[in-house]
Amino acid sequence: MTRSKQFRVIFALIMIVIMMLPSVAMAATGPSVPPPIGITGPRLKPPPIPASSVVSPAATYNWVVAGNVPQALEANAADAGRTQEAPGRGVRQTQTGLAKGITLYATPNVCANFNAFGSYKAVNNTSDIWTDWPTGWGPFAIDNGYYQAKNVTFSMERVVGPGGNYNDTLSAGNGEQASVKIASHEPYAGGYGSPIIPVPADYAWGTVTVSVKYLIWDHDQGGKQGGTDGNDWDWASMGVKPGAAGEQAYYVNGYVRGEWAELTQTVELGEAGDIMVLIQGQSPSVLNSNIYFDDIKIAFSSKDGSKSVYLTDCNYAGAIK
Repeated sequence: MTRSKQFRVIFALIMIVIMMLPSVAMAATGPSVPPPIGITGPRLKPPPIPASSVVSPAATYNWVVAGNVPQALEANAADAGRTQEAPGRGVRQTQTGLAKGITLYATPNVCANFNAFGSYKAVNNTSDIWTDWPTGWGPFAIDNGYYQAKNVTFSMERVVGPGGNYNDTLSAGNGEQASVKIASHEPYAGGYGSPIIPVPADYAWGTVTVSVKYLIWDHDQGGKQGGTDGNDWDWASMGVKPGAAGEQAYYVNGYVRGEWAELTQTVELGEAGDIMVLIQGQSPSVLNSNIYFDDIKIAFSSKDGSKSVYLTDCNYAGAIK
């Protein structure tokens, strides 16, 4: 099979996977929450940037402060009013166990690092740079009027995450490094869905532990922009779905902003023969929201806990191992 034919087959599989997303991908998405829709490109008429239709900033502010989006209030409280490290600097120049500023450290047991430069749709001229995704991880978004899917961007990121290693000839993926970014200035709820990942035979009825690195751009300038920029209402989340065709997904939220952090959770598999992973960003207001993801890890453990195994590749259906 040629490379282009392989990608077309994988794209078809992604669309099937999107149909399996939970009917409510994220909580608190407005009064009416339809299933998320799969995003395809190119999106040129209209393009995602600039937003072709907008909602009232005052309306979004009132909706959030009235308590309709508890995760947004939790995210704001978690940040405790901390503003940008310096004006315009959305990533803190600090060193942690995960990263130094924008640059993520290398980590073992990663099955998807989004470095496969040649698999991105915009690189292959089958989509646009604001509607981009690596083969195997399909984009989706809520589209209910309040959250408008057409205003969300999905893109390959060459700076935040790769840092100075963005073209490191020693890295995987033909020397290119990347993370993925979900962003909008308008209210949005969207993410990337993994391929369907089979549960290894020896790990049926066990557990799966999934983790992902994330970074929320710190847009907080203390309201100096004259709007809601001082409200840290956007957040990252990760869902694990035991049974790709089922309705139930289990989520954890991430509220750390301005530096790389990690989401991790362990889920019981039950009778599920496969899983899906959903990495998501959400902002319920008019904010400069940019959320980055990188370095997926997936480990299965047996029911009795006597053994476990990390996946080495979860990039697309035909490569999972």
